Amino acid sequence: MRRLAIPVLLLGGALAVRVVGLGWSLPNDDHYFSYHPDEIFLLLPSFRFAAGEFNPGFFNYGSLYLYLVGLPAVALGLVPDAGAFPRGLRPLYLEARLITALLGAATVALLYLALRREGRSVALLSSALLAVCPLHVVNSRYATVDVPSTFFLTLAFLLALRGAGRPSAANGMLAGLLVGLAAATKYNSALFLLPVLCAPLLVRRESGSLAAWFVGVPAGAALGFLIGNPYVWTEEFARGIRFELSHARRGGTLAFEGTGSGWAYHLTRGLPVGLGYPLLLAAGLGVIAAIVRRSPATRLCLLWVAIYLFVIGFGRERFIRYLVPLTPFLCLLAAWGVCFLAAAKRARGQASATTAAVVLTLLCALYSFGQISAFVRLDPRDMAWRSGQTILASRAATGNTLPEFAVQQTALTPIPVDLRRRRARIGLAGVPWYSHPPVSPYNAGQFSVAWFERWNDATGSRITITGWDVDRLCAAPPVLFFISDLESADLRRLGRVEVVSFLSALDETYSARAVYGASPLPFSWLGPPRRRQPPDWLYPAPEITMYYGATP
Repeated sequence: MRRLAIPVLLLGGALAVRVVGLGWSLPNDDHYFSYHPDEIFLLLPSFRFAAGEFNPGFFNYGSLYLYLVGLPAVALGLVPDAGAFPRGLRPLYLEARLITALLGAATVALLYLALRREGRSVALLSSALLAVCPLHVVNSRYATVDVPSTFFLTLAFLLALRGAGRPSAANGMLAGLLVGLAAATKYNSALFLLPVLCAPLLVRRESGSLAAWFVGVPAGAALGFLIGNPYVWTEEFARGIRFELSHARRGGTLAFEGTGSGWAYHLTRGLPVGLGYPLLLAAGLGVIAAIVRRSPATRLCLLWVAIYLFVIGFGRERFIRYLVPLTPFLCLLAAWGVCFLAAAKRARGQASATTAAVVLTLLCALYSFGQISAFVRLDPRDMAWRSGQTILASRAATGNTLPEFAVQQTALTPIPVDLRRRRARIGLAGVPWYSHPPVSPYNAGQFSVAWFERWNDATGSRITITGWDVDRLCAAPPVLFFISDLESADLRRLGRVEVVSFLSALDETYSARAVYGASPLPFSWLGPPRRRQPPDWLYPAPEITMYYGATP
């Protein structure tokens, strides 16, 4: 029991950090979908499972996480009646996020168990850093596959370190099985197969058979992949794989256009933003220390980091979540670097290294705290919409709009009027999506566009979608117009003439505007500025500009 005390404490502490703000942007009467654009697609298979069809029908990701979410949801009665869809999704979202948070917290404990043979200090500091690692902490709140696949990778890492000392078919199959489960959650986790295969060459072998290991690992990986992804024989699976390969090769996300190579982007933007400067510098020191003073864990770690970064650097899509599978290993490198300092100077160095470990963990925790604050405060989209409701209510009552000061003062005050039944027009550049205030409950972009159009017709074309068309804006300016930086910033950066002209027209057409979410998060100085942050890092903290007071 005493040996389990530290892993249990780590598990509890890591879980506490990850459940704070878990209710961020959950569906309600204002918006039927969350403000994370990918979550809904991972929840939809639950409706098929509830109907008795266990082919998820969606293979852009592996199926394992879909089953981990969907089957318990069916058993617990959390899947709403399909006839009411998309209403009633809140419990399903929350259950899926809780599963992600649990797996994220468990990864912290697994990392400690995997590294105990490397020394208690390394194991404890590595897991403590992962517990507060900003990239891992943030993504542990989303119903997505990145943190769950990292859980299986970390367990495969543990089994590879333990089994490679005495390689056998059984040990190889067990480690390979976990690689297969990770790949059945997120396909590119299959890359971990190579480090696991090489594990006996990187550790001190006592006995065993390399040939048996080399047979057992791929066999276990194939079995794990089939267990977690049992419909590999379907055309739907082949279509999903083709889509993902094409998507990675061609890209399409504007945020990554004109940003140089993928390797440079991940190294100069993704990692600094996701880790923060202190943890990134410590990991860099750890790379040097791992080369100078190698160990089985650091050898395996360096091989994985090199392989994974090399492969994803070829992709044109460069979301920060792609780096989540590296977080346990980067935390290990950071801890190894700090412990290397302790070994360099025995007496005085030990004390300074302990201080460095405490300071590093504290700075990581502060950076994570700043990011967590975005999940617990009133979301800028909701704040902007409440202000908009204030203006619409005032206009309906008096025919006038409120001055900007009044908008700011009433931003947190709900308006007890169902303004969706009014015909005051509201403008957006595109159909309602995650980046917009909840002006329509159908806020899932193209996925919910048919519902939105029917709803908009029923409310008298309340929402005007202008695109970036200046003439359409100026012909009949809406009472309110909302713009999110998540939809406009990269178009402006790329110098799209129509967008620059449209934004200028907004300034000329409207006499006032209010900006929500512009203030930096606490301790944001520990990472790069907003302009260098990948788009999925900004999901909980967009900047919304509301234009009002149209000039006749």
